[in-house]
Amino acid sequence: MEPFAGADLSDASCVCLGSGRFLRAVLVPAVEAAGLKSIVFQTRGNSFPSMMYGPRKATGTYEVDTVEFDGRVLTSTHSVVAAGTLGNAEGQAAWLSLPAQLPNLRVIGVGVTEAGLASGSVAMKDLARFLFACFKANVQGPLSVINTDNMPGNGPKIHTFVTDPAVLAELQQAEEEREAFLRYLQSKVVFHSTMVDRITSQRAGNGDVPRAEPLPKKALVIEDLTGVLPPSLDQAPGVVVRRVAGEIEVDHQLKLRIANAIHTAMVYCMALGRMSDTSACIGHPLILPYIHTLYQQDILPTSRTSGVPQEEVQAVYDDWVRRLQHPQFGLSCLFVCQNASQKLGIRLLPTIAASIEAKGLPGPAFAFAVAAMLRFLTPLGAQPRFAQNVFKGEMDDLPVCQDVGHVEEGGGSSGSGSSKRIKICSESEISYAGDMKADFVVGKYDFKDGDGTVPRLLYAGKAAADAAGLVDVGSGGAAGRVAVLRQAVEKVLGLQAGLGDGNVKASPFVSLVATFYVKMVEGTPCMDVLRPLVEGSSSNSTEGGGEEEEEEEKEEEDLSRPLRLGDIAGVVTEEMRKVQVIDLHTHLFPPSHGDLMLWGIDELLTYHYLIAEYFQTAPCAMTPDRFFALSKKGQADLIWEGLFIQRSPLSEACKGVLTTLGKLGLRKELRSRDLDAVRSWFAAQDPEVYCEKVFQLAGVKYCVMTNIPFDPVEAQHWRPEKKKYSRRFRSALRVDPLLKGDWKTVSACLKEAGYPLTLEGARQYLRDWATTMQPEYLMASTPHDFHFAEKEGRGRWSSSSRNGHEHGEEGCGVTMLDTSPRGAELLEKVLIPVAKELSLPIAMKLGAHRAVNPTLRTGGDGVVTADVGDLRRLCSAYPDVKFLATFLARISQHEAAVLANKFPNLHLYGCWWYCNNPSIIREITVMRIEILGTGFTAQHSDARVLDQLLYKWTHSRRVIGEVLAEEYALVAKTGWKVTKGEVRRDVVRLLGGAYEEFMRK
Repeated sequence: MEPFAGADLSDASCVCLGSGRFLRAVLVPAVEAAGLKSIVFQTRGNSFPSMMYGPRKATGTYEVDTVEFDGRVLTSTHSVVAAGTLGNAEGQAAWLSLPAQLPNLRVIGVGVTEAGLASGSVAMKDLARFLFACFKANVQGPLSVINTDNMPGNGPKIHTFVTDPAVLAELQQAEEEREAFLRYLQSKVVFHSTMVDRITSQRAGNGDVPRAEPLPKKALVIEDLTGVLPPSLDQAPGVVVRRVAGEIEVDHQLKLRIANAIHTAMVYCMALGRMSDTSACIGHPLILPYIHTLYQQDILPTSRTSGVPQEEVQAVYDDWVRRLQHPQFGLSCLFVCQNASQKLGIRLLPTIAASIEAKGLPGPAFAFAVAAMLRFLTPLGAQPRFAQNVFKGEMDDLPVCQDVGHVEEGGGSSGSGSSKRIKICSESEISYAGDMKADFVVGKYDFKDGDGTVPRLLYAGKAAADAAGLVDVGSGGAAGRVAVLRQAVEKVLGLQAGLGDGNVKASPFVSLVATFYVKMVEGTPCMDVLRPLVEGSSSNSTEGGGEEEEEEEKEEEDLSRPLRLGDIAGVVTEEMRKVQVIDLHTHLFPPSHGDLMLWGIDELLTYHYLIAEYFQTAPCAMTPDRFFALSKKGQADLIWEGLFIQRSPLSEACKGVLTTLGKLGLRKELRSRDLDAVRSWFAAQDPEVYCEKVFQLAGVKYCVMTNIPFDPVEAQHWRPEKKKYSRRFRSALRVDPLLKGDWKTVSACLKEAGYPLTLEGARQYLRDWATTMQPEYLMASTPHDFHFAEKEGRGRWSSSSRNGHEHGEEGCGVTMLDTSPRGAELLEKVLIPVAKELSLPIAMKLGAHRAVNPTLRTGGDGVVTADVGDLRRLCSAYPDVKFLATFLARISQHEAAVLANKFPNLHLYGCWWYCNNPSIIREITVMRIEILGTGFTAQHSDARVLDQLLYKWTHSRRVIGEVLAEEYALVAKTGWKVTKGEVRRDVVRLLGGAYEEFMRK
C-alpha cells in the first residue's frame, strides 16, 4: 500500500473496510463530496488494489457507471488516497499501521457482506483491531463508523460485535488496557445506524466497475444523535442525516417492508419463469399487477398501523415502482435470489406477522411470494454437489408453442390475445455469485442458501411425498400431497419465521403457502398459479400494472385542466374527502398513555357537551351529584335514553355520535338502537389497532395533543421516562396556570421538582419540559378576566397588570417572589422569553369562562367576549414571536380576522367549541376567506374522545367544502379559470398546510 501520485496518507479522513459496490457507489462518493479523502481496503482477494495500482495508478481513481432512464451511461471517477487488501499478512500490517499516520481520521466505512456483519466474523475482528490501533495511536476523532449494509440497528450491532469478549481476547490486552479501550470506544467512537438504498450491479465484462441507477434522494441515511458527523457530509448528494431518535427506524421499515419486500417477492417467480433481469417486469401482464396487489393487500395496511403517514408510505412505493421500471437498468434475478431463507425472515416476515396480528391473515399474494421462494429453494433432479450445500433447481417449463426470446401475454393457460410480450431470457449458461451457473434455455440453475438447512428440508419433504406415491394431483392426490408437504413447509416457516405449529394464528397462512407450493412443485408454472390471484385482485380495482402510468398521466392532465362551472362543486367535494388533514389542537392521548386515552361509546355519550344537554331536560330527581356518582356506563345509559330515545338526536353533539357509529360500520346497531351491541363491538377492539383505524377513517395525518406538565397524572407519562407513541400524535406544552396567574400551582410544581420559586425557576421549568416533550408550540386558554396592558415606560407595568414583584427594581427573576404575580406578568416575564429562546409559537384560546355552572363539572363552562385588543397588543409588542389564536365567542371572529390581516406573526385556526357547529363554521369560514384568502387554518377538532375525529372532520369537511365551492364559483364567473390542482392546493392549505407554512416562517 502506497499513496497515489500527488497524495499523502495523512490527507485521508476516511478509511474503508471493504471495497464492495455499495461502498464505492455510495459512501466513498458521499465522503468525497463532503471534502474528505478515503483509503479503501479490500477484505478478501486483491482485485480492487490490483486495478488501482495497475490501469488506474496514474490517476488514483476508480469509475462508477450511472445509467440514466434515457439510456445514457454517465461515468464518474472517484479519487482515493491509497488502496490495500487484508488478504495477506503484508496488507494486514499496513491496515493496522494506518491510525498512527492519519491525524485527520474522522470516518471509518464498513462495506462487508451480510456474512461479515456477525459476531466473530473476520471482518468484525479486523475492525476491532483497527479501532484498537486508533486507541493506541490516541486518535481523538470523534470517529464515525458508517456501515453500508441495511441491517436495522446496524450501528449498535457492530458495536456489540467488536466488543465481544472473544474478539477482545484476541487483542491480547491487559485488563486495565481493555477497560481503557472500552472507555475510548464509548467516548471517541460513534457507531452510526445507517441505511443504504441504491440499486447497483457491475459493468458488463468488468466486475470491478459498479453500475448503478441514478442516485436516489435517500441513497445513504445516517443516524447522528450526538452531532459528531463532519457537517459537510450532511450536504453531500443523496445523504440524509437523522438527528431525532427513531426516525431511521422508519426509514428502515419503509425500505424493508416496501422496496426490499417487493424485490424479494418478485424475483423468485421471475427467475423460475426464466426472466434473468428484474427489468423484465416492465410491461409484464402479471408482475406489476402482482406488486400492486402485494402493496394494497398487506404492505400499505400494515404500514399504516405503525403510524407512518399514508402519503409517506405511498411516496416510497411510487418511487420504488418507478425505479423498478428503469428501462435500461435491472439486477440479475438470480443474484437477488441469494440468501433466500434469510430474506424471508428479514424482508417478508415483518409484514406477514403484522398482517396476522392486524387482520388475521395476510393476503394470498404474500402466501404466493413465500411459496415461490420455497419452490426456488427446492432441489430438483440430480444433486452432484449436495454435500457441499450447492444445489440444483429447475425452472418452470416454457409455455407450449412459444419462442424462447418472447412469449405473448396469453401464452400461459389463458389466451388473452394481448399484444404485450413477456421478456424471456434466451441465454444459455451464465455465471452469477462466483461459481453458480444457470441455463435459461435448459431451465437449470445452481444455488446456495446459508448452511443448506432449508433446501435439505424441502428436498427431504418432496422425496417423502414422492416415495408415498402421491404424484398425481389430478386423481385426487392433491389433498394428501398437501398433508405430506405441509410438514416440510411448517418446518421451514417455523425455523426461519416462527410460523410453525406453535403459532395458531399463522396456521391458515401456512396452509395457503403449502397449497400454492404443492401446485408449483407438481409442475404448474408459477405464473399460472399467480394469474388468478392478480386477476381476482384486478376485478376489485381499477388500478394496476401498465395502467398505472396512464392513470398518473391522466391525473396530471386533470390537475391542470380548467374546471367548468358545473364541475367545481364535485371536485371540491372529492378533494375535501381525500385530503389528509392536520388537526392542530386536540385533547387526545395515544394508547401508550393508558386511561388518559378516551375512546368508545360510553366516552362518546358522556362527553361534556351531552352532559350539559342532558341536564337541560333531566328529571328533577336526577341531580348532578347523583349523576356523577354513577358509573360511566350508568351515565351513558341515562344520556342515551334521554337524548336519543326519548328525544330525537338533533343537536350537533348527538348527530356526531350517530355519524361516528355510521363511519365505524355500525349501521345495523344504529337502526336497532342496540346500545349493548355497540358496546360489545367496542369491547372487541384493540386500542392500538383501533386508534390507527380512526385516524385512517377520519383522514387525519396527525394531531397535536394538549400536554400539561402541571398535571401530575399526565406528567408520569413523560417522566422519568417518556412514553413512546405513534407519529400520529405530536405534543403541545400547555401552560394555563401561568396566564391565570395561578402562582400557587406553579410554585408547588417548581418546589416538587426542585426548582427555585423565582421567575427564572419558572422559565427553566418550561425549558426542561420543552426538552422532554418536544412540543409544536406553547399554548394556553386564557381566563375570562385576562388582560394584557401595554407597559407605561421602560420596564414598568401599568397598574392594571402589576400585582407581584421580586426584590430588585427591574424584577430580574433570580430572587424569591414575595407576592403572586398576575397572569399578564407571567406571560411577559416567563412565557414570552421562553418562546423567543426556543423559537416556539404561543397558541392562545380566548373567550372561555370556566365553571359558569360548577355542578356540571367540565360541562359547566361557558363563553364570554374576550378582548381582542389583548391579542393586538401582544402581536404589536412582540413581532418576533408567532401567535396562533382561536376565539370562542362568535362576536369576536370579525375583529380577529381583521387583526390577522394586519399582523404576519398571527395565525387564526379553527372554530372552537361552541363555534364548532355547522351554521357557525359556515359563517366564520366565509368571513375569513373574504378577508384572509387561504391564509388561515379552517378547522381543528378540539376532540377529547378519539372517536370524535370521525364526526368532527366529516361534518367540517362538508361545510367548508360547500363554502369553498361557492367561493370558486364566484371567481369562475369573473372569467378566471380554476383548475383541479389549484383546488387541491387550497384544500390542503386550509386544512393544515397553512399551519405548517406559518410554523416554518
